Amino acid sequence: MKKIIISIIIIILAILFVITFGIFQNPNSGQHTGYITSVEKSGIILQTWTVYVKTDPQSSQEDTYCVTDSDTIASLQNYEKERLPVTVYYTAPILLWRWQCGNESSIINSVSTVSLSTTTVQ
Repeated sequence: MKKIIISIIIIILAILFVITFGIFQNPNSGQHTGYITSVEKSGIILQTWTVYVKTDPQSSQEDTYCVTDSDTIASLQNYEKERLPVTVYYTAPILLWRWQCGNESSIINSVSTVSLSTTTVQ
């Protein structure tokens, strides 16, 4: 009987842990082409990285993403300084831990530059 009570307590604590520190969401993936406007580190105990992306530099709408890879963070910080258009590739897992991402639901996995091509109409 004692083992059953201990097992039930462990299960309840595990459920409380997942509810407290986990974010459940619909899984998806995609890409967003735009300009990196800011790369921020936030949080006191659970520090996370947030990236702000605008599709057009003059737009007021800004999308936020989370970044967990240090190499990707460095690349994004460089693209922010260069102000070049980039494509970020992101995923949203079914369970996201709060220490991975603060309030963002998607994680940037990689980033690539967009080639600027000029078109001449004759």
